[in-house]
Formats: sequence, structure tokens, C-alpha cells
Amino acid sequence: MVGAGVGSGIAMGPALTLRSDSYIPWDIEGAGSNRGLLAIKEALHDVDQDLAKLEPNAEAIEIIEALRLVLRDPELLASIKEFLADGANTQRAVSGAFREAATSLSKLGEYFSDRASDVLELRTKVIDKLAGRKDAVWPDEPFILVTDNLGPIEISKLADSKIVGLVTSSGSPASHTAILARAIGLPTVVSVLGAELIASGDFLILDSSCGQVFVGPDEIELSQYGQAMEVNLLTKSIRTVAAHELPVKLYANLGSSSEALSARDFGAQGVGLFRTELLFLGAKEAPSFQQQVLEYSRLLAEFPDQVVIVRVLDLDTDKPLPFLKLVEKGKYANRGFQALLANPEVLETQLLALAKAQENYPQAQLWVMAPMITSAQQAKTFIEMAHLVGLSTAGVMIEVPEVCEMSVLEDIVSEVDFLSIGTNDLTQYTLDKDRLTSQLAVIDVRKPEVMKLIERVISSANSHGKPVGICGEAAGDPESAQKFIDFGVSSLSVSPALLPGLVEQLT
Repeated sequence: MVGAGVGSGIAMGPALTLRSDSYIPWDIEGAGSNRGLLAIKEALHDVDQDLAKLEPNAEAIEIIEALRLVLRDPELLASIKEFLADGANTQRAVSGAFREAATSLSKLGEYFSDRASDVLELRTKVIDKLAGRKDAVWPDEPFILVTDNLGPIEISKLADSKIVGLVTSSGSPASHTAILARAIGLPTVVSVLGAELIASGDFLILDSSCGQVFVGPDEIELSQYGQAMEVNLLTKSIRTVAAHELPVKLYANLGSSSEALSARDFGAQGVGLFRTELLFLGAKEAPSFQQQVLEYSRLLAEFPDQVVIVRVLDLDTDKPLPFLKLVEKGKYANRGFQALLANPEVLETQLLALAKAQENYPQAQLWVMAPMITSAQQAKTFIEMAHLVGLSTAGVMIEVPEVCEMSVLEDIVSEVDFLSIGTNDLTQYTLDKDRLTSQLAVIDVRKPEVMKLIERVISSANSHGKPVGICGEAAGDPESAQKFIDFGVSSLSVSPALLPGLVEQLT
């Protein structure tokens, strides 16, 4: 699962799920408007006093004070009175008034939208007071909290618990949740699509350096991240020195511009895969040109004079987007580049936004690539579209076995400026595993039938003088990575947190 990482830490442990709909009581009995108003005022006062008793760190003080001002806002109380006068019970009056306040904030733009979630957390706290509900009790053992959202109140209370990581299905890297999690050094991934599928007790690896959450990781992933935690704690110099001793470039896989600082801290020499999906997933309409320019510009600003490879939207059948037309035919229906071809306006806007970001930050070496192309003609089409808008370096991802046939591969290599091999999908399709129900292990990439295709692609690219990189999870596996280096790969792109450990084992 992928979201936006906050900070640079790794967390491993069992999940504890907390759903907002499991603890907001929607059936509180009403009361007369006068008696109900007195109860609400008392609840508002009690929550305010709870906030006053917190001992927040420096980053949280301003946030907590802002929340206390909301509770004392006369306009909020006036709205509550209106709901009561219209016949609402106490719970619905509070819910309606806070919802209206949050909606008003959301309409003011991105920054204020993030503040709206804080208002909704206050709503929950006030309703809990009215219902006489107690705060959540945290386990005595280390846990990773998985929830819809977590506001500054709960974040402050969690500081003394055994929490080791946080996963939310909403929010953004600019939200108060993210700001406070970063301030206390809590590994966090926000806006994780599919987080609701995680159950309490599921063992997780949370990698906030690249925004990934592994549910039920395999032995190799456990080993990789266990070693990464040891290396990251024990050594600093490896991040800035040893990475330059390898015969290949070491790049980072990222899911949002907020992860760029972490990548640089871990010694990444550029970005080998920037997944643009986070801008699109969960949205009712495609992100605007301006929204995309801002995100891509933030990314490029962090990597002057370095390669930044951005993958255009990679649609998947398990990531439905309501504003896209579906492609209902073929083995790879609704996947990769063919899905973008069915929605040319989305692709064109994305390419134009990338070109504008490059114009804003010409120091960065922006490369763009198309996901899962299935023919030489698709590769040619993408390269022409990218070059037409002024993007000088365009390539494609090799992720299906059909394009590894020599006749097709040679035509593709002659068209592109570079290649990137996505080992995850290539392995699943080569081994004919169902990608939605089969568990792919990193060790599967080492199977001869998969390695034969990877070696062929690298050899073809080298014979044409074209850069070729590996950006799948296998790039972080030292044994597989060494094979890729022996084949002649140009770069390896992995989670930033895995870079120190990878360098240590390859040198």
C-alpha cells in the first residue's frame, strides 16, 4: 500500500485499527433546546480544559491554542443554537455546526482544507463528552495505529503510549497530523488508499521514507527492513560517502514531494521513480494543472543537478478513479499506458504540468516515463507526446513479458531515451501470478525465467547506449541488486531507508 510518507523512519509491529465510525455515537438521545444547550456548553468547556491540560511540544502549542479558539468561537455557538431551534438533538446540533465550520474551511483552499480535519476531531471530542465516552485505551505493547485520521489532540496524548508508527487513510503531508508526527519523530504514512482493509493484529512494516506500508511482509522484506533499522541507527557516514563507491547510480522511490528531504538525507543521488498516483487517488476529479505544477515543482526544487524520473499516472483496476474512462478489453485492461490513451486529456495535462515544473526548475534533470507499455507503438506515441510539450528525456517502463521479445524490444529501445524495469509487475506476469490475490515475494524475481528477461532488456539498452534502471522492490534486495549490476544496469532505485543497508552489503 502506498501513501505520503512523513519523516524518514521505519516502524515494524502489529496494527491497531481505530475507525471513526466505531466511536462516534450517532444515536444520542436529544433534550429540550435549553437543557441541550447547557449540556453542549459544558461539553465545549470540558474539551477546552482537556486541551489546556496537555503538555504539547513547541510545534503543537500554536495548534492546540488554535483549537481552543474554535471551541470558544461565538459563531460556532450561534450555529449550534440554530440547529437546536430547528429541532435537532444535542448530538446532531454539535455535529451540524462543526461540519459547517469544517466545510467553510475546506472551501478556502488546500492549506485550510487540512485544518478542517482538526475541526472534525473537535466535533468528535465534544460528542464523546456529551455521551460520557472515555478516551481510547492504548495497548501496553508496541503497536502501529491505523485510523481514518488523527488530530492534534490524540497525537499529543499518544506521545506517552507504546505507538511506533501511524497509518491514516486521509490527510496530507501538510496536515497538523503530519506536522506533529514529524515533530515527535513518529514514522507516519498518510492518505493510504486501502488502509481500511488492514485489520487489528496484521503485522506491518511502515516505511515513511517512501510512503509504503507492507501488510504481512515476507522474510526478505522483514530482513531488509530489520537491517535497515540497524544500519540507520548505527551509522551516519554511509549515507553521504559509501553510496558513491558503487558502479551504478542509487536513486530513491518516492510517493510525494514531502519525502524528498528524507531521500537526500539517506544519500539518494536522484529519484528513480516518482509515483504521481497520490495526486489522483481518492479524488472525484483529476487534479488541476496548477495543483500538479506545484507538486512537481516542489519535487524538482529538492534535486538540483540530479536526475528525477517521474512516472505519469499508473492506473490500476484496484485503484478506481471516477473521472476516467475504463478500457474493458485485453489482458492488461484498465492498466498502465493504455488506460491513459483512453483519457488523453488527463495525460496531456500531466505532461504540460511536468514541462512547466521543469521550466520553473531547469537545474533538475527531469525525465518522464510511461507505465506498462505493451507495444512499440505505445512507446513511440508516448515519446512523441512528451517531446512535443518540451520534455527532452522520455522513456518507458518494461513490466510485461510481451515487450521483452527481441523484435519488440529492439523497436522500443530505438524510440526511447531510457528504460526502467518494474520488477514487481514483470515478475507477476512472467510467472502468471494473479496480482490481486497472489502474494509476490522478493525472491520470485531471482527465478531464471524472470532474470533472463531482465538481462535481455539491460543488454539491449546497453547495446544502444540507453540508460536502463531497476525501480522495483527487488532493487533493494542485495542479492538481486548484485545480479542487476553484473548485467550492466545503470541505476537502482529503492526506498531511501534501504539505501544505507544496500550500500553496506554491496561494498
